[in-house]
Amino acid sequence: MKRLETEDTTVTRRKIGIAEYAVVTDETALVTSGLGSCLGIVLFDSRNTVSGLIHVMLPSVDQARDSNPAKFVDTGLPLLIDEMEAAGADVDRLQAWIVGGSEMLNFESSTESIGSRNIAMAEQLLDDHGIPLVDADIGGGHGRSIRFDPAAEAVTIRTADDSSRTI
Repeated sequence: MKRLETEDTTVTRRKIGIAEYAVVTDETALVTSGLGSCLGIVLFDSRNTVSGLIHVMLPSVDQARDSNPAKFVDTGLPLLIDEMEAAGADVDRLQAWIVGGSEMLNFESSTESIGSRNIAMAEQLLDDHGIPLVDADIGGGHGRSIRFDPAAEAVTIRTADDSSRTI
């Protein structure tokens, strides 16, 4: 973890890579970058101060050769929920934000893009688990980096063109 010095306080930051996740039980900021067609899924239980972020690449583990569950929405999101419950989160209090799912490359294809399939799978699983989606910054054709600040209960998104917004 990195410590960032600011004017009044020291903020701890935890970086999550592709096909990785983290769960924290304090006000550590969770960050990830390189969200193109990938999704960053943030879950938060504000009462118990348990935060989680997973950076998934593909919608489903079906027909995949890789066995890392954090790489796939259908196995990674349930894993994140389980890990958050083990850390003290109440699944009935979880809230979610999703970011990413861009269409980074234009291919002539009759199937949906990986980004749109990632989004659909995440939305379906959140609905199945009864987790409300607070906000999302999804789709489009640009990459993103995100930072979840548990103290503010907000996700800050920085895009490849250096614009920034908070949801």
